[in-house]
Amino acid sequence: MSTTVYSNAPRIDIPEPAADAVDLRSAMRLFPTGVALLCTGSGERAVGMTINALMSVSLTPPRILVSVLNTARAHPVLCDSRSFAVHLLSDRQAATAGLFASRDKPLGTALEAAVERDVLPVALATLRCSVEQIVQAGDHSLFLAHVDSIGHGADDGEPLVFHRGIIGTKIK
Repeated sequence: MSTTVYSNAPRIDIPEPAADAVDLRSAMRLFPTGVALLCTGSGERAVGMTINALMSVSLTPPRILVSVLNTARAHPVLCDSRSFAVHLLSDRQAATAGLFASRDKPLGTALEAAVERDVLPVALATLRCSVEQIVQAGDHSLFLAHVDSIGHGADDGEPLVFHRGIIGTKIK
């Protein structure tokens, strides 16, 4: 495969090395993304996970897409429930993002209580969504979802970001 420069200049062919998982992860760490908490299920099946693979797909109708690792604890619950909430985390929620990225995250009713107590009051916004389509994409599943409702939260915070493997507020 080669790269072509489009202009009046002569064609320049630059060989591209084959991409692998390590190279892709290394490259994608250079691209800053927002950090969010995805929650799905209810009662004892409630689970949450920190995500950064989230994008707006359509404004009319309102749709977003999230990407979830097929082996993630939340994956089968999300497939069964076909609904979720995404909390857009603020700069004051780095510890929350870290907790939900760990194996020690709260589950079930403890998760529901933690979201009410620690997440909702400080999150920038919450999107409640219904899954419309699930697409298998390698080691992840893409969940295309209709945004059913949006709750705006803290309006004095800045977004939490993931960049170069670090969750924080500043891009370096």
